Amino acid sequence: MISAYESGASRRPWRSIWIAVGLICLCILLGLGLRKTNSHFSYRSSHILNDVGNSTLGFQKIFVVSLPSRYDHRDAVSLAASLTGLNIEYVSGTTDVDRKFLPPGGTERNLPAGALGCWRAHLDLLRMVVDNDISSALIMEDDADWDLRIKGQMRDFARASQLLLQPKIGTTDQFLDASYPIPGEDQQAQTFNIHSDFVTPAITSPYGDLDRWDLLWLGHCGTRFARASDLTVPLGRVILPNDPSVPEAQHLNMQFGNSELMDDYPPHTRIVHRPWQAVCSTAYAISQRGARRMLYEAGIKSMIDPVDIMYQYVCNGIGNRTTASCVAPLPQLFQQHRPKGRTSTHSDIEHKGDSYNVQSFTRNIRWSTRLNFEQLLKGSNDYVDLFPDGGDPPKLEGP
Repeated sequence: MISAYESGASRRPWRSIWIAVGLICLCILLGLGLRKTNSHFSYRSSHILNDVGNSTLGFQKIFVVSLPSRYDHRDAVSLAASLTGLNIEYVSGTTDVDRKFLPPGGTERNLPAGALGCWRAHLDLLRMVVDNDISSALIMEDDADWDLRIKGQMRDFARASQLLLQPKIGTTDQFLDASYPIPGEDQQAQTFNIHSDFVTPAITSPYGDLDRWDLLWLGHCGTRFARASDLTVPLGRVILPNDPSVPEAQHLNMQFGNSELMDDYPPHTRIVHRPWQAVCSTAYAISQRGARRMLYEAGIKSMIDPVDIMYQYVCNGIGNRTTASCVAPLPQLFQQHRPKGRTSTHSDIEHKGDSYNVQSFTRNIRWSTRLNFEQLLKGSNDYVDLFPDGGDPPKLEGP
């Protein structure tokens, strides 16, 4: 017979083993927890580009500024957003601005009522971003259009933007662009390939950490590359080569920009850069820091020009303003859509004349979402490409 003492002794080694195993497992779990906590930022940064694929393109919100009376615009932009997986919120524009309450310079400038209403609508949106402590927002006007491949395009833009905004790996104040923050008199623009990977990955935004950018000018009516003689804006450019969503040179319309992109780079090239003299507020992303800055500069300090020109002044440090951190793609990723018919219906800001567009179009956008409504609704992938390679420019007319 085995005594009770002997029985307990025989079980004791097993008890010790199980206790040891339990302690080991506990240490492993604690270690994993600590590792997860300590590596949170690196884990997050390596995956943050995936946020571009969500319904707000990696921003906290997407807002569309629109007059309630323009139900035609709202119908179209709602359908475009739905068909490309975007979640938008409307903010009503205004046509009623009392001139006696304008910031300094506003009364003397005597802007048209449409330009004043546009200015106030965008300032109201900036104030909303500030009031609600929104980390970042994409703001679009209600005639905006974009390519069906917008999420892929924005992911490439985000990678490029980080190369201009983020410091070199292992540093906090050294950048790939030697002209940052201010170019020297004889400095030349450096170009970087999108596949470069020499910067610290962003943590708080796919497009670069939120404390490093103010405005991403994603939809404009033209801009040009900065030059050293401009004095205030870094010169670096990130090249996105062989982009099939960029039309060939014969189809590109630089509007208020110039021909440097077509003259100096191969077909199907998009460039991400610091914009100089950008025009139009078709679509732009704003950070919380940027919203505060623009609200002050364009809504409190002075208002001497339409809102897009005020943004231009801040991005370029013009008129005794501190240069903001702004980045843009060329050609743009969002553009004003022009429907078939009389141009007099296009804008509530200014009169566009009374010519006639023989077909709907969106400049520089190959697979326009709006031009592909029918294809998307019937599930066809035979997309309308208004600017096919090798083709002659289509007859569009209109402004």
